[in-house]
Amino acid sequence: IFYKQILTYSFLQKGATGALYLTEEEKRTLISEGYAIPSKLPLTKAEEKSLKKIRRKIKNKISAQESRRKKKEYLDTLEHRVDLLTQENNAYRKKFESLQQKNQQLLQELERLQNMVNKEEKTVKRYTLKA
Repeated sequence: IFYKQILTYSFLQKGATGALYLTEEEKRTLISEGYAIPSKLPLTKAEEKSLKKIRRKIKNKISAQESRRKKKEYLDTLEHRVDLLTQENNAYRKKFESLQQKNQQLLQELERLQNMVNKEEKTVKRYTLKA
């Protein structure tokens, strides 16, 4: 990045002279856009304009790639979270069903014991009434 800043600064300086170093990406983009590749400084106004346009295009491309990468990372994180929450939900569902069965068993046991107590109370009442 620092290297690019130096290059950007050097070609923007009025009267700068010397060799112009371009990245492979800049060269490819210049060619694909139909521009001639400038080789030395100072640049003409047209060359400055085209190079600025190309560098902005490359910067936007990198920014878009980074945005897509971050979006994919975010979606991967969400998918992983969904998987974990689904597993947790399934575990709670099984626990709920197990507790429901246990509750049903306890209710049946309670009903059975209440019936036994009621029978005993009737038996005790019969004996106390006879006596």
